[in-house]
Amino acid sequence: MITLYLWVILKLVIGFALIISYLNVTGRNQIAMMTSVDLVGNFILGGVVGGILYNDKLPILHYIALLILCIALMMLFNALSRKIPGLRKRTIGEPVPIIRGGRFLIENFEENSNRIDIKDVATALRMQNIFSFDNIEFAQVETTGHVSVIMKEEAKKPSRFLIHRGDVLEEELKIIERDEDWLTAELSAMNLHDIEDVFLAEWVGDHLLVVTSDGSVHGEGLTA
Repeated sequence: MITLYLWVILKLVIGFALIISYLNVTGRNQIAMMTSVDLVGNFILGGVVGGILYNDKLPILHYIALLILCIALMMLFNALSRKIPGLRKRTIGEPVPIIRGGRFLIENFEENSNRIDIKDVATALRMQNIFSFDNIEFAQVETTGHVSVIMKEEAKKPSRFLIHRGDVLEEELKIIERDEDWLTAELSAMNLHDIEDVFLAEWVGDHLLVVTSDGSVHGEGLTA
């Protein structure tokens, strides 16, 4: 009987060690940082650990290999979801604007009725010491479930990522009513002629901020 419990403890320690290592390596040690892939994967990992604890027929090396396989698949799915925009939208989701220019975007509430509830939004605002929808210029529900807010008196606009690791984000360009020709011209004005060299390009409301692959920052204070 003692030997059985020692095996159970050993399996628990191995399971904890591998799962905690995965969470620390990927930086997802809080619920808010997890994607839907992580949440589903964690349920599966919990099922694997729980189902094998009292199973003496499965060799411990097979148990470790199974856990590593599950973790590897989670990492693969997360990597693919970040590389493939369409897959990202389905697995991680996209931020949903709910107020823009002081106007409620009712169509976004209706399209995302399973995800967004006005009472939950109000609760999230109160947690930021905002107790009314009055004077909100912009608000959106992030993929983590948090609500980002810009008040009218702050006189700012939300920034938009236009390029990430050399990939032009066309949907973001459409939102700020610009096109790829305009983006290319802005980059040329900064003596940046190859989009592949751009790590990040961010539209900051009145100018373009560009970070190149060597870490240099361009375009601070540049008016578009």
